[in-house]
Amino acid sequence: MTLLWRGGEGPREIPHWAYLYLVTTLKVDPDQLSQLKCVEQMGFYGDILVNFIRIFDAEEAKGTTEIRNFASLDHHPNLILYEGYMEQGSMRVVFSPKAVGGL
Repeated sequence: MTLLWRGGEGPREIPHWAYLYLVTTLKVDPDQLSQLKCVEQMGFYGDILVNFIRIFDAEEAKGTTEIRNFASLDHHPNLILYEGYMEQGSMRVVFSPKAVGGL
């Protein structure tokens, strides 16, 4: 059960699975991604266990608010550059089209 609690901690580097998807599928410049941070949270999308992720510019956020965890961005959706999830069973990655394109 400890797996469900992973991801509540503060901003960190973008994980490999998200980085790879953004660079290869969405054609995001790797140099731009290296400047960004993410927050993650485990949860359920329907009945599927997923790892939710929000990617943001930590430097831009400093002037607005302190991002401590995934929920910190709920009140500042304008800071989210990319948002999506990875299904735990199939390892399928999904990013919402409305959140993509911030860079």
